[in-house]
Amino acid sequence: METHLLRQIADARARGRDDARPGVIDAVHRHGRLTARERLTALFDQESFVEYGALAGRTTDPRDEAFADGLVAGVGMVHGEPVVAASYDESVLGGTQSDRNHRKMAKLLYLAVEHRWPLVCFANGGGARLDDPLPPPPIAVSPRGRFELCDGLAELNGWAPTVAVVSGRAVDGHAAIAMLADFAIATARAEFGTQDGHVRGAGDYAKTGDVDVVVEDEAQAVATVRRYLGLYLVDHVPGEAAGDADRIADVIPENRRRPYDMRRVIAAFADAGSVLELGAAWGRSMLTVLARLDGRTVGIYANQPKSPLAGAIDAAAADKAARFVELCDAYDYPIVTFVDNPGYMVGPQAEREGIARHHARPLAALHHRTVPLYSVQIRKAYGLGPYAMSGWGAARRVPEMRLAWPSVESGGMSLEGAAYLVKRKEILAAETREEAMAIRDEYAERMRDAASGLRAGRSYQFDDIVEPAATRATIAAMLRRTPRPRASVKKHAIDPR
Repeated sequence: METHLLRQIADARARGRDDARPGVIDAVHRHGRLTARERLTALFDQESFVEYGALAGRTTDPRDEAFADGLVAGVGMVHGEPVVAASYDESVLGGTQSDRNHRKMAKLLYLAVEHRWPLVCFANGGGARLDDPLPPPPIAVSPRGRFELCDGLAELNGWAPTVAVVSGRAVDGHAAIAMLADFAIATARAEFGTQDGHVRGAGDYAKTGDVDVVVEDEAQAVATVRRYLGLYLVDHVPGEAAGDADRIADVIPENRRRPYDMRRVIAAFADAGSVLELGAAWGRSMLTVLARLDGRTVGIYANQPKSPLAGAIDAAAADKAARFVELCDAYDYPIVTFVDNPGYMVGPQAEREGIARHHARPLAALHHRTVPLYSVQIRKAYGLGPYAMSGWGAARRVPEMRLAWPSVESGGMSLEGAAYLVKRKEILAAETREEAMAIRDEYAERMRDAASGLRAGRSYQFDDIVEPAATRATIAAMLRRTPRPRASVKKHAIDPR
């Protein structure tokens, strides 16, 4: 082959590398950022990246400096498994979206759907490239996939994990990528907006559930992506219990009215260092966590007694739980729930937030699940709370195991509330408030004894009443008997944000 042709290609490829643009790259680093290529280098296993469209440009002119047309993309390995990734380059035309880089994304989406490979997109950029030149007449079939950007992400949703990272500004189409992804990460300084100038920060998006995790910088973002993908790609790793697993009962106060932090229960239950919480800033009465148990990936969702709603399920918490169940079911993660729930939130504010409609979402999601479900009731479960947390009595598949701790109490409503109904006449006839409260409390305590953990076990309301320290070992033993299935067809999509 003619030497000058080889040199021409080599020169064009070299001009697009970071070391050929020191001034531009230094400016990126001064802002505490990684370049588009550095993000992918950090994401992939060493020397595993195969790039697609490295020579693409804004035009066909060899002097064009729109390197890779503002999108560095290809296939590499993460934890030894193939992953598709794309990184918009804000140093090239603001990382804007064009006909050419859309075609590049379309090809990668085709590969991801065809081979069931996860997709990661670093979605920083200014939206559509408004001055994008019309493409020249094609002289050959373009290497385009079956899907455009948005419908490709929707097609991949629920088939293989999709992850979006925003560490700069994501405008219009770039922001849409984050909203269509299963898992969205933003750095603390990230912004989402539209081309008319409206901008919101990562913190605002986290509070509405539009972002799953907010991290300090891009290095933490990449590390979080690798953790998230590792839970999917690596089915089993050697797992060790947390140091305080045997003292899990110490988290629960003896005074049943005192709140506690359910995160401490989850941390003691899961393998040490494996907990990855999703959506911590929204639906705060519900915790959703991916973790490992005895090396196996599981999804855990739990009521949070220490939240402002004391674990009651409002519209946001219901949505959060339902979407999490869909995610776990789509990717074959067994589900564990920890229940300490006074019921669904009621009242005028809850009604304005749509609780009547939203409350049904976790019930439906649990009904349609196909993965194993293990439920652990710690203290209270009133009203429809048990149905939202385990599908008990309302699903085609009952939980594989329903456990309870000795501190359990259940009922159609709070025992104090029931006392007001059953003992209404006596309470109204009481001469003092103290006398009325005594009547209420005496009845509630009698009902609490009647519904104690021991009595619940003797009447087989649960599969077992276990000591808190035995919870981890019991569920881990069941997991060893139910190997992870891998559906050969897509079960369902995961509800968009």
